[in-house]
Amino acid sequence: MRYLTLIFGTVGSGKTGELLKIISRLNEHNSRSRPSERKKFLVFKPVVDTRNKPQDLVSRSGHIFHQATAISNSSHLLEEIKQNKPDIIIIDECQFFETGLNDPRYFIWLVKELLDTDQRQVILCGLIQNCHGEKFEILSSLCCEADEIINPHTTCRCGQVASRSQRLQMGYPTPKTDPVFIVDDSISQELGYSYEPRCNNCWE
Repeated sequence: MRYLTLIFGTVGSGKTGELLKIISRLNEHNSRSRPSERKKFLVFKPVVDTRNKPQDLVSRSGHIFHQATAISNSSHLLEEIKQNKPDIIIIDECQFFETGLNDPRYFIWLVKELLDTDQRQVILCGLIQNCHGEKFEILSSLCCEADEIINPHTTCRCGQVASRSQRLQMGYPTPKTDPVFIVDDSISQELGYSYEPRCNNCWE
């Protein structure tokens, strides 16, 4: 059945936590259903997300899913789907499919094919806006296709609802000449990079 769910918010808003809730409900459904009623689902994450083990999705609250598949690009994603034939495709941190040689238009086309031609259910999770305040093409383009949008929020340092992601280096906002993609891993932390959620008034 065609169904598109988008989960997006700022850094620290609980996006992966919301995704893990959906995965937990799917596992619960499958555990109490007859074989013919079970939903086969696959969980994917971009290989460039090196914050955790390749097979792990980890929320900031500490919940973990250990059976994700790390993929390098949209073609790799399509190969995995053709081989495993899931009913439901779940993709975390989908903004990373706009990095390097990845063409977000191909990713968007693939999602639409999975929805409209294959009648699959697709769940995408990630950022809709980069640290420079510009829209990521994938999630922003697919909003009009969505059957369900989940938009968790957190608060800015001032207490207002955060709507942007601020990147810092040594505590100071990074210039807009910096690259959009710097993975939030141990190397970037050693260089003094960090991210925090901010409202429009506090974002710089």
